Amino acid sequence: MKRRRKWTVIFLVGILLCGTLFAGCGEGQKKESVTLTVAHVLTESHAYHQAWLKVAELVEERTDGGLRLEVFGNSTLGNERDVIEGMQLGIVDLSCMSTGALASFSPAFMALDLPFIFDDREQAYKVLDSEIGRELLDSLGESMLVGVDFWENGFRNISNSKKDVVVPEDVKGLKLRTLENELQVDSFTTLGANAIPMAWGEVYTALQQGTIDGQENPLAIIYQNKIHEVNKHISLTGHFYAAAPVVMSEKSLNKLSPEYQEILLEAIREVTPYERQLSQDSDDEYMQKLLDEGVNIITDIDKALWKEAVQPVYDKYRDRIGAELLERINEKAAS
Repeated sequence: MKRRRKWTVIFLVGILLCGTLFAGCGEGQKKESVTLTVAHVLTESHAYHQAWLKVAELVEERTDGGLRLEVFGNSTLGNERDVIEGMQLGIVDLSCMSTGALASFSPAFMALDLPFIFDDREQAYKVLDSEIGRELLDSLGESMLVGVDFWENGFRNISNSKKDVVVPEDVKGLKLRTLENELQVDSFTTLGANAIPMAWGEVYTALQQGTIDGQENPLAIIYQNKIHEVNKHISLTGHFYAAAPVVMSEKSLNKLSPEYQEILLEAIREVTPYERQLSQDSDDEYMQKLLDEGVNIITDIDKALWKEAVQPVYDKYRDRIGAELLERINEKAAS
């Protein structure tokens, strides 16, 4: 009887040890199980959304389903300011957004909002993928945010219901919706427009009712949100390059195991070229769709003329952004 009791005790102790070390014998080691919330303000057809789905696929595969991403587009979880504040609280885990939304948390981001700061994507990538881009992302740490990488929303272009816009003087008097961003409002005011900052959700109705004459956005957003139905004039001014920093809640990142942190951050950076290519491809795709639907698109734009016209904006913001930073950006872009 004593021998039986002895072996019973040994068996039970073995089970307890097995459960402690391996979270249940016969079931293998218990894996960390986490679902992260991703929020962005654009449509599910946009490059943002498609890129996040790709990240989700990679991390789920590499963690055997232990780490999952739930992606919410279309401003479902609020506007960009709401999302940033949600990340600071740890309610929202991940996002990608406009640099303008982040400028109030790190003024250095205003440099990327300057009109005509980049002539093309190649210049933008040189800067964003350099130590300058890394410094900008790291500056978000003071706001309990983790800057991961730079995706993009492409170049922004002017659309309106009144006339063709070819030279800067053509903007004068137009009621143009802008982002709720001081620098961008100043850029259009300098050109003589009646710049009206407005939440994106109000824009289509405001155009339809004539409250505003036009707006500015990449072609994908113009088409996907049917702006061309009420704005038949589009000019490929490419006045702002819309970098899209990928940002994570510091609280959310710190809750992950080191292994999951590495897998997630690596997957996001791995997807960056894919997201940028989607953005580039969408320019050609949506330009053709807009032309097919009778939109008048002005492609012959003298950007040097436009950049000269907005020089007062550079003069106004140089000290706030930092003259040294602007010089480094210009040097890197031209290299």
